[in-house]
Amino acid sequence: MAVNTRVVAHDTRTKLEAAVCAEMDRQGLAHSHRLLHYRVRMKSGKVAKYEPAIVVHRGPILFLVEPHVSVTATERSLRFLEQHSPEIVYVAVAPARIAARMPPESYDELYKDTELPALVRRIREQDPEGAVRIFLKRRDRTR
Repeated sequence: MAVNTRVVAHDTRTKLEAAVCAEMDRQGLAHSHRLLHYRVRMKSGKVAKYEPAIVVHRGPILFLVEPHVSVTATERSLRFLEQHSPEIVYVAVAPARIAARMPPESYDELYKDTELPALVRRIREQDPEGAVRIFLKRRDRTR
């Protein structure tokens, strides 16, 4: 029996999030929006709330897909990655000009807004029982 994973209406906050959602829907990848709630201790010592925009479960592996429309949230993502489980894959999606400025330590995987089909295919093809595939990060050109 085929299961319909198509979701008619998701509450998205940006055009980029809506585009990711639409591509996930088109490829039949079940996902949720703002399903999880985290606390992240910032460098200042303050605690920031973090609700991932899009959540996808692949067995015990959890993909958090976060659209970035500016580089201002990179500190929060960097601190989140330092403080949370290795079973979580933090996927950043951004326009090319933003993606080029994101520090490699602020994401596990990074896709440009023009690479949405590849992003969704990568998550869809992740073996739920296997190891998370290695993602080769770009080298920081300023070092």
